[in-house]
Amino acid sequence: MSILKMQPKVGSLIQKAFRNQKLVHAYLFSGEAGVGKKDMAFWMAKRFFCLEQSNNEPCHQCGNCKRIDSMNHPDLHFVEPDGQSIKIDQIRMLQKEFQYKGVESEKKCYIIQDVDKMTVQAANSLLKFLEEPNGHSLAILLTENRHRMLDTILSRVQVYQFQPLNEKDLLTSYLDLGLDEDSAFLLSKSTTSFSLGQTYLEDNWFQQAKSLLFQTMDEFIQNPYGATVTIQTEWPALFSDKEKQQISIKLLTIWFQQIVNATLNREVGIKNEHALLKDYKERIGVVQATEILDELIYSKGKLRSNTHYILVLEQICKVLIDCFNPEELEIR
Repeated sequence: MSILKMQPKVGSLIQKAFRNQKLVHAYLFSGEAGVGKKDMAFWMAKRFFCLEQSNNEPCHQCGNCKRIDSMNHPDLHFVEPDGQSIKIDQIRMLQKEFQYKGVESEKKCYIIQDVDKMTVQAANSLLKFLEEPNGHSLAILLTENRHRMLDTILSRVQVYQFQPLNEKDLLTSYLDLGLDEDSAFLLSKSTTSFSLGQTYLEDNWFQQAKSLLFQTMDEFIQNPYGATVTIQTEWPALFSDKEKQQISIKLLTIWFQQIVNATLNREVGIKNEHALLKDYKERIGVVQATEILDELIYSKGKLRSNTHYILVLEQICKVLIDCFNPEELEIR
């Protein structure tokens, strides 16, 4: 999915500014991680330098567009934190570059990633830079923490707030990457950040997580006590840090929400586990599924409070076994 479709409001405003030749000299893109700020910044840089724009969009094929894609355009400068912060020497070097005309035209553009991480000295230096803009320069600042920015900087830039991506757009984007329906659905429900979702796909990690989820849920039907062993041994190995542990709770939450939906004849997003969904509909009712969901909500809070992951999983297993009432299950 193109960045203009992912962030239609911001994209429309930027296109309008280009169309009417009303670009300001500096923009701040604000929003949580993964909502497309960096992609929009580079789209804007392409539109700024493109030699063959069509329908108010960059062509993506000319020499300028291709060099921007490969980060080799001499008049585009990208600054990001050096370690934990953006230092004054980085801003001074940027200022030095902008003392000269562009290599290939009078235009120059700079993009600063995580601009809120500037040191005080760097922020003050950038402020002076913004106060004396070059008539043919474009500055694009990116932040996840707008509240950490100096008010004097905010007053000198056009601020665009990026909205969290909705699940439908995320689902479409993951399907476009070639994910199967169930993986795309689970991932779109697990995070509102497309870029974070992509990191979960690295090394096939999310596919492993999905497989472990369905394997464990199937084991609870076949042998609940055996399933608790799987949860207490295999889950900590795969969900190995706090972020992934929260994802594990989200995956369980999504599964039991699907059980509720299926029982109430609502739309179900998991498409390829019909037999397992049917088994759960027959084994537990809406009330029991809701009890499990309540426990999962509580579990998220316990993890945030640094309760050990194994202890959280043990309590979840206890609630699951109580809901299944294993004395009445046929262990096959």
